[in-house]
Amino acid sequence: MPLSLMPVLTRSEIEHIHERSLDLLERIGIEYKTPKALEVLERHGCRVDYERNWASLPRHFVEWAIEQAPRVVRLEARDPSRSVVLDGRRPHHTTDSQGSRALDFETGERRPSRAEDLRRGLLFADALDKIDIVNIMVAATDVPAHLRVVRHFAMAFEMTSKPVRMGVLHADMVPFLVDLVLAVTGEDRFRPIFSTVDCTISPLMHDGSMTEACIELAKLRVPILMHPMPLAGATSPLPPAGTMLQHNVEVLSGLALFQAVQPGTPVVYAAGPSQLDMVTGSYGDSANSNATRLALVDIARFYNLPVNIGGLSTSSASLDAHCGYEGTSACLLAYLAGVDEIYSMGLLDASQTLSLEKMVLDNHVTRELGFMVQPIRVDEEHLQADLIEKVGIGQHFLRRPETLASLRKEYLRVWPPTGRDVRGLVREEARQILQSHRPPELPHGAPERMQEILSEADRKLAPVRGHAA
Repeated sequence: MPLSLMPVLTRSEIEHIHERSLDLLERIGIEYKTPKALEVLERHGCRVDYERNWASLPRHFVEWAIEQAPRVVRLEARDPSRSVVLDGRRPHHTTDSQGSRALDFETGERRPSRAEDLRRGLLFADALDKIDIVNIMVAATDVPAHLRVVRHFAMAFEMTSKPVRMGVLHADMVPFLVDLVLAVTGEDRFRPIFSTVDCTISPLMHDGSMTEACIELAKLRVPILMHPMPLAGATSPLPPAGTMLQHNVEVLSGLALFQAVQPGTPVVYAAGPSQLDMVTGSYGDSANSNATRLALVDIARFYNLPVNIGGLSTSSASLDAHCGYEGTSACLLAYLAGVDEIYSMGLLDASQTLSLEKMVLDNHVTRELGFMVQPIRVDEEHLQADLIEKVGIGQHFLRRPETLASLRKEYLRVWPPTGRDVRGLVREEARQILQSHRPPELPHGAPERMQEILSEADRKLAPVRGHAA
């Protein structure tokens, strides 16, 4: 059997957290910051206050919503053969996201990220075999803010045929995303080749415009990653248990809303809390953060939801020992926990800086960790007791045909090769991807149609003169 972790929480502890979550959702409630959410919830019998943009979610409603969410979630891709099924059988890796800087591959300069940096990151995400789900890893800061989200999606649909994921900031962006999907798939009906993200505002609030976008996307059955990011000691209680409780309340508040919009909306439970560094006042992580995330995996399983957890993220600014320890330890824990998604490959500086070399290195690390935790086959073919008897005492196995057969089928090469410098290896591999990998072809006429959609989005989403974007 594969290596795995014991559960962090007992059944009684999970049930206690669940009960307290239901109590807080009903007594304290949630601020959704949009009347559109309140209208949906009011139709389902929830108490709402339009002046406060607040709703109370009764126990029976939340429990009904949990039952509607599917356990198996399919993340569609432009190329259907690259679609991902989150069914608990194996972890799927995602790129990191939300960065704002890039390490220039040619000069090593650390600078604000641009469209060309995102294009390269997406190219690498398409090329690297261990990346299953492509988050928009950095912002194209040279694209006008009102067009940026739509342009990001267009670039992703062009550069990769894997499933794409990004948060959508406004509901009025959704029609343009639908049109882009129709253009790049060449199909007559919308197929959700992307998933979106709903990040709550801790404590106990939602972003109004992002929530409105998720409401429209739920109607289309676009999968939604529920991703609270409470900061222990600042925007959630300092003890891990308190942060877990608040995190769960926020996940359930989004899940309940989106099931009310469209029962059966695919939802992924993200275990993403962190903590405030009480020494520096900055965003930080500690061993407690990893333990808290692993406990949230147990809670997600209690609700029978697919779960996303961090792995390979690092606060280091370079590919150093700190980067290796931090990313590999978290990723190994995620593997052992048997999660559905492991986030996040390719960024340095606490998910701020894109490094193409780190994308390549992370791809190798995830492959090695996957081999590390896989089950060992113990049957007569693999025990080779007869072969041991034939070879006998003091002889060797090098010339045996059984050894050659095993070599061809299941020998795992050493990586990095003995005596080779890892930095040099990943840099050379990155250079080869830049030179030789080509994104999957789009259907005939798709590039022209995409440009028309972007031009229309530019006109319609541009801020009115004299008003903020």
